[in-house]
Amino acid sequence: MIAEIISIGNELLNGNTVNSNATFIAKCLHESGVSVTFSQTVRDDPSAIKSALHLALERAEIVLMTGGLGPTHDDITKVAVSEYFDRKLIFKEDLYQRMRNMFEKRGIAMPEINRSQAYVPEDAELMNNPVGTAPGLIFRRARKYTFVMPGVPREMRAMLEDTVIPLLRTECPDCRVAVNIFRSTGIAESAIYEKLEKDLREFSSYEIAFLPRFTGVDLRVIRTAADMDDQEKFDRFRRMLSQHMSDYIYSEDNTELEEVLGRLLSERKESVAVAESLTGGLIQDKITNISGSSLYFMGGVVAYSNEAKEKLLMVKKKTLENHGAVSDEVAAEMAIGIQRQFQTDLGISTTGIAGPTGSTASKPIGLVYIGVAYHSKVNTRRFQFGTDREINKQRAAQAALEMARRVILEINA
Repeated sequence: MIAEIISIGNELLNGNTVNSNATFIAKCLHESGVSVTFSQTVRDDPSAIKSALHLALERAEIVLMTGGLGPTHDDITKVAVSEYFDRKLIFKEDLYQRMRNMFEKRGIAMPEINRSQAYVPEDAELMNNPVGTAPGLIFRRARKYTFVMPGVPREMRAMLEDTVIPLLRTECPDCRVAVNIFRSTGIAESAIYEKLEKDLREFSSYEIAFLPRFTGVDLRVIRTAADMDDQEKFDRFRRMLSQHMSDYIYSEDNTELEEVLGRLLSERKESVAVAESLTGGLIQDKITNISGSSLYFMGGVVAYSNEAKEKLLMVKKKTLENHGAVSDEVAAEMAIGIQRQFQTDLGISTTGIAGPTGSTASKPIGLVYIGVAYHSKVNTRRFQFGTDREINKQRAAQAALEMARRVILEINA
């Protein structure tokens, strides 16, 4: 099946909004065996919308449109699409009452302007919107589908996952693919490719992509219907990957590192506390984003100043004077201090120079020391990141979580 995406909105064309919807839709379709061959972005103009839709239906079987279903004056997609398909708008009392109920549950009166969202094209199939007021629309013509969804990302994603993708899978049962994500950290994309290059030739029928992020590299493997049933071949692929990458791969799905670490701690019935300087609470934020983290996360401290490191983490004043706050020695004492303060099995610490100020000749921007105290042992490691403050914080947080994982599993750096 061939699909095309149409994104509607002046804000997408003037640079005020990033078109994340098109990226998400394309990814979901691709992973469902549906090929996206074109993507259009058009302004809030009826003629532009109708022209884009006409072109898309000439070259694609599936058209997915987002944006312009709200209640304000610039939300004109519904009218334009209704005119294109020659459907008049009719008022749906049940939709209107549903919207009123949603506003009442929030404890606010529904603005009269929202009433317009209860008008929908006659005979169009409606898609439920579990998180918003505007229903989605489905038009069928000559075995072609047009899906019209809101531009609000949460609402669009809910409709895509709950309605669009299941419908397409029913219409095209042969559009099957298997997607596996192998997440790694601590190794560069080029280094991964050097390790795997020769062995990847055996798996040329797989669609393999290296997807670098600030915090690591994802290896995405897509198998089409022809390969999906050959489990023995995929098992060989996984063994090959493990042979070269076992120390760096921390999950085989979309699981983030903080969840992987949480599972390890839960399985062992162990606990963790965190002492942060340059990361400013970012590690604690990541850990507590995981449901159930209260079982193993006992607490943490953001000790930015030397005084806080001394008073809250029992870092020795002499250590700070002799080695400076950004050092192996301070990272070690911070990790031990937080472990003792919260009586945990694991203590994690970070200290460094995020930038763009605070550097010296011997301690440049991006220098980070991480400490991990696990039971009676403490490990520290020096990292040198880049010059971007926010990216340095993200990379330091990821490195700290990965270092903790490696220490627990007794994996060498």
